[in-house]
Amino acid sequence: MTLQWKINAPLTAFAMLFLALFLALGNWQLHRAEQKRIALAAFESSEDAVPVELSRLKHDAPMYARVTAAGHFDNAHSFLLDNRISHGRFGYEIVTPFLARGVDKTVLVNRGWVEGDPARLQRPVIAPINGEVTISGTVYRDTARMHFVATTSESVWPQLIQNLQIDALQTQLGIELIPFVIRLDQNSPGAYRAEWPMFNIGFGPERHIAYAVTWFAMALTLTIMWLLLSSNLWQLIRSKRTDD
Repeated sequence: MTLQWKINAPLTAFAMLFLALFLALGNWQLHRAEQKRIALAAFESSEDAVPVELSRLKHDAPMYARVTAAGHFDNAHSFLLDNRISHGRFGYEIVTPFLARGVDKTVLVNRGWVEGDPARLQRPVIAPINGEVTISGTVYRDTARMHFVATTSESVWPQLIQNLQIDALQTQLGIELIPFVIRLDQNSPGAYRAEWPMFNIGFGPERHIAYAVTWFAMALTLTIMWLLLSSNLWQLIRSKRTDD
């Protein structure tokens, strides 16, 4: 008995479509894993780096670059970054403009997490930081390519926001902003709970590798099923087992 084909056009088109989809999803997960490996390496290498003065830092500075600045907070115009979960509790991240000495643009400073009212009846009170202070932290950018909830402007301060879209926030403030945010160190003036995990729990590079393996396994399974349904391969295998 020889291998014979019985190609079914609709079945083949279905198999090819989903094979391409599974392979694309697997490759995308591998790409995400590589991105996170690079980010993790950059984060770890920056931990011991000497902070650079904000006035000397280029606007295209890499993520997690260490930075320091002297200046004062704009206490009247803070933002509440919504839906931030810490240790299983609901809250906000406090984001306040900072006017640094020797810098012609304002920079947004993420001061960390505060607990919020789960019923949303009250908003947290933000303590003002008066006078000139020296802060230190790391460069951070919102790397999300899609924002499902747009940032909307409110009439009262602090304003509630859903993401850190610099263009939208500088429109709300009416000033030019440096195109990144400084995440405060825990010991800096004005810091709340300044804990900055690299990734959401369980979503490091390893999770993406596991997802990629799953998608590739599904692609392999689909290919095998198509082969069995489009040929007499299964009969050949059974025949060989019987002869043995």
